[in-house]
Amino acid sequence: MTKKSAMSISDTNSKSGIPSWTTHAGCLGKIGFVLAFFIDFYRHFCKALESLPYEYESSRKFLGLPLLAINLGFDNPHGKMRHARGVIAIGNQATGVLAFGIFIARGVFTVALLAIGFVSISVASVAVCSVSVFGLGLVSVSVLAIGYLAVGILAIGYKCVGITSIGQNVVGIVAIGQRVRAVFSP
Repeated sequence: MTKKSAMSISDTNSKSGIPSWTTHAGCLGKIGFVLAFFIDFYRHFCKALESLPYEYESSRKFLGLPLLAINLGFDNPHGKMRHARGVIAIGNQATGVLAFGIFIARGVFTVALLAIGFVSISVASVAVCSVSVFGLGLVSVSVLAIGYLAVGILAIGYKCVGITSIGQNVVGIVAIGQRVRAVFSP
């Protein structure tokens, strides 16, 4: 008698070919349900951006850049993202003094999923002052914070405050460093 695998070929989604883990009970079914939800949300989000292309540039310029630039959508259904460039830039990708990007932002003050700038608020960022989930910066307030002054659940840097801190001057529940203030220290 042959051993049946946990997932057969009939357990795939007919549209995408992605295995349908939501039909299985237990932890795998729950993970599959959450994964399927995010994949579906991402597809609908990108589809909405494709169907709503919008572009605006103000006629007033400052140092050759428009004061306000809005550029949303994709060039074609499977093409590259549009890029907004201006003093205040809003778009899928945004570059400006104030840059608000859906996916990527570069500038002095940035807000996006991925951000590079002087001050950034994002999921992942590289900045002088970073507030994010994964942050790298001179001052970093993040879940995973890396910087001169790092504050987070895992803080790595010269001066650190966090649940787990690694650095020169550290404060935390678990801390490793030269000057340590911690509950647990090796």
